[in-house]
Amino acid sequence: MDNADMKKKIIIAGLLASFLTPFVRASLNVALPTIAVELNMSAVFLTWLPTLYLLVNAILYIPFGRLGDLYGRKRIFQYGLIIFTISSFFSAFSISGEMLLIIRIFQSIGNAMIFANLYAIITSAFPVNERGGVFGVISIGVFGGLIFGPVLGGLLTELVGWRILFALDSLMGIVAAIVISQFKYEWAEATSEKFDIIGAIILSTSLTTIIYSFSTFDQKYGLFLAIAGIIGLSLFYQVEKRTEFPLIPMELFNNKTFTFGNITGLINYGVFVTLTFLLNLYFQYIKGFDPFTTGLIIALPSLSMIIVSPLAGRLADRIEPTTLTTAGMILTTIGLAIMAVINKNTNLIVEIGSILIFGCGIGLFYSPNTKAVVSSVEKRYFGVANATLSNMRSMGQIFGMGIAMLMISLFIGNVEISPANYIELSQSIRTTLIILSLICSIGIFTSLIKENNQTT
Repeated sequence: MDNADMKKKIIIAGLLASFLTPFVRASLNVALPTIAVELNMSAVFLTWLPTLYLLVNAILYIPFGRLGDLYGRKRIFQYGLIIFTISSFFSAFSISGEMLLIIRIFQSIGNAMIFANLYAIITSAFPVNERGGVFGVISIGVFGGLIFGPVLGGLLTELVGWRILFALDSLMGIVAAIVISQFKYEWAEATSEKFDIIGAIILSTSLTTIIYSFSTFDQKYGLFLAIAGIIGLSLFYQVEKRTEFPLIPMELFNNKTFTFGNITGLINYGVFVTLTFLLNLYFQYIKGFDPFTTGLIIALPSLSMIIVSPLAGRLADRIEPTTLTTAGMILTTIGLAIMAVINKNTNLIVEIGSILIFGCGIGLFYSPNTKAVVSSVEKRYFGVANATLSNMRSMGQIFGMGIAMLMISLFIGNVEISPANYIELSQSIRTTLIILSLICSIGIFTSLIKENNQTT
């Protein structure tokens, strides 16, 4: 396989995979109110469907990124796609909320295997002066999935039912698996090293404890769970410093670009996914829109992203990426701040305008941030660096959803959403958006911090 052909196949495989998994998540979000009614889910249980998915991602991103460095990034990527496809198929036959939740765990495992290695493969195959452009192209698949997910999800949920979404996911997964199976190249640049099992167990236990504490914060043991999780993360840090082949090389965090790029990625991507979830609840419950109309509106930020992100990726190959990430954070914060004051009587044009501003900010941030972080480390750490960034984005999503879960739990409680508690639902959404706006404003400043001398 010549170099040009290899690059072409990587881009095709990347586009297919990057479209599939966001499509699943976005289409399911639109269908959540319908699923909640059919499977008799409470408001808190409803938040667990996306939150548990994100939690499993956060737990497994770094281990699978490390396994990719050790045993082959394409191999882990391909196995992940197979697991994702099979679990999507079985999701269509769920007969209870608990069954769907369990199958979604396997779906999330496949997603973690895919995205823990996708950008590392690109970073390995493309020189630094081409990566921004390729990341921008791949982002078309991500944001394309986020566009078509809510639109098709809303339409198919109304016309056929939510189960058809998972059947469609599995068909697309089969096509993607066939294409990727034809790709023979492999990367594994840390084959002489070992996998840190102890570190992986401590990290996964700590993250699980912290996230579970969000749904129990109104109970006595919720705070103790959060403290225990934080202590676990401190233990993880101490263990990793003393391990010969750590899950995450702690010296990577001496690099300011890597450290603060990850922190800003956590903030930026966390508010995006949480906002999508909240807008689905807002437009269907508070505004009374049907799933299809809601899907059209939810697709708007992704539409602006798919236009802006490839341009931002190409610009990141010509100018300092942190300049673009800072501009993206400013727009993201402005969009969020506007949405934090909307209510049932707000004009739809104002709501759409704020959503588009927000989407442009995410699109301007995404590709430059990916390039800056992954390109700042040595080649042998490409996999774990990419996985760390994916993990931080997933952690941001978890904490964002955790805040939403906490607010819903405090304002509504563990009951089904009904007209009787729409006022409380609206209050929980607004409070969550205010908190996210404040957090996002901090990201403007963290995005400015970078290392003077970059590793390419």
